[in-house]
Amino acid sequence: MSEKITNINPSNIQNTREDKSSFGVHPVVFLVWLLIIASIMLFSGFISAYIVQRTDGLRNEAWLQFQLPICFWVSAGIAVVSSFLMQKAYNSARKDDVQLVPSLVFLAIITGLMFGISQFLGWKDMTSRGLFISNQEPEEISASFVYVISLVHLAHILIGLALLIITFYKSLKLKVHRKDLVFINISTTYWHFLGLLWICILLFLYFAR
Repeated sequence: MSEKITNINPSNIQNTREDKSSFGVHPVVFLVWLLIIASIMLFSGFISAYIVQRTDGLRNEAWLQFQLPICFWVSAGIAVVSSFLMQKAYNSARKDDVQLVPSLVFLAIITGLMFGISQFLGWKDMTSRGLFISNQEPEEISASFVYVISLVHLAHILIGLALLIITFYKSLKLKVHRKDLVFINISTTYWHFLGLLWICILLFLYFAR
């Protein structure tokens, strides 16, 4: 049975309030949103470069079209499940179901690791088909793009996992509840962003092969 938290340490609430900047925004929240904006700009740059290179490659018959690894699609499903788990954890924290939060965050971490494994299997599939990050032929630059974009995304996943692990630790200490939702809020927001970003990337790479 989930335990409802009844006694919140007033100092924790006070610390949360004091952590807010003069603009009324928590510094960690500000940093995470800054990271999200930077990530959007970074991947927009990748997509722009991909489109330019693809257009030029198709014109010169120097663009290799290939099927994306099935594991990449599996990873998209894993991302959806993981986001769902984090949203459940956030909702539980809002309801002060403090015993349920660590379990859900832990499952989100596990699915995050499964996402990384599926990416690795996807790259292994590509190498088995002779597609490497360093293109042997000019037209194989399309494969290089897939490697670089998915690798950079995975690096962002590692940052997200770090946020989830910190959230998990705080939830074990009963520091994640309805009066202190800052960290689980930013963790959930960033995790949703990464899942949505991967789905958008995957759909783009599929339709713009």
